Amino acid sequence: MKRKYEFKNIVAETLLIPLYMRAKESRRKDAILKDKMAEQLIACIEYDYSKFDGAKLSEVGCVVRGRYFDDAVRRFIDNHTRPIVVNVGCGLDTRCQRIHRENDPTKYYELDLPKVISLRRELIPEPEYDTYISSSLLETKWLECLKTQHPDCDFIFIIEGVLMYFYEEQVKAVLHNIASRFSGGEIWFDVCGTIMSRHHIKPDSLRGSEAQIRSGLSDGHDVEQWIPNLQLIEQGVYQKLFPERWGWGGKLLGYFPKLSCKFSSMLGFRILK
Repeated sequence: MKRKYEFKNIVAETLLIPLYMRAKESRRKDAILKDKMAEQLIACIEYDYSKFDGAKLSEVGCVVRGRYFDDAVRRFIDNHTRPIVVNVGCGLDTRCQRIHRENDPTKYYELDLPKVISLRRELIPEPEYDTYISSSLLETKWLECLKTQHPDCDFIFIIEGVLMYFYEEQVKAVLHNIASRFSGGEIWFDVCGTIMSRHHIKPDSLRGSEAQIRSGLSDGHDVEQWIPNLQLIEQGVYQKLFPERWGWGGKLLGYFPKLSCKFSSMLGFRILK
């Protein structure tokens, strides 16, 4: 039976859009990403999802981004003996459920604001291998706790669909707080590019919403200037991944990666010692 939840507009947009896009994608025979739990959650949350159906670029972008970060996490787990996966600003993300396998010792953490974590606990009961943390990503106490609890482990932090809503100085602070504590680990996150931030252009799923794009980054090497112990692993261009799904305009943009990154991209960094 469907349940009705009270969502403020901006919360609904940031929580439900990627969830709905993953559920919708999961039903496709040629799915970029399979997410059975997203399908189940959408089926039990009463909401008018039809308002998101016209957002064709976000529909592809959300699942390409999800698959890209899933693959980064899988590689990290395969290459480290004591991996810890931290999903920062988790919302209703189901990465742990997509990746975790029986008898896999990998430990997962999900971090978000208290109200979001409360809703998450109701909709996605906390598995024994996945711990929920109620906190702001701008705070540092949770980072200290993780380091104290797992002093000899290797951490990968995924910050998906989050940092563009913060000002540049806040983004720098978040990355610095992680990089200064977890050498040997990795940080992966997505950004809007400078064309979008400077000209106040929103993704098609957020047009008309209260959400604001507050920062933009087009060149991943800029982050190396901000924080010297972060080393760029790669800058992912959306339209170069699964090009057949982007339409002719997106396919064309994929041939011009520097231009594409002025709109959006996905970044991975190694945390140097």
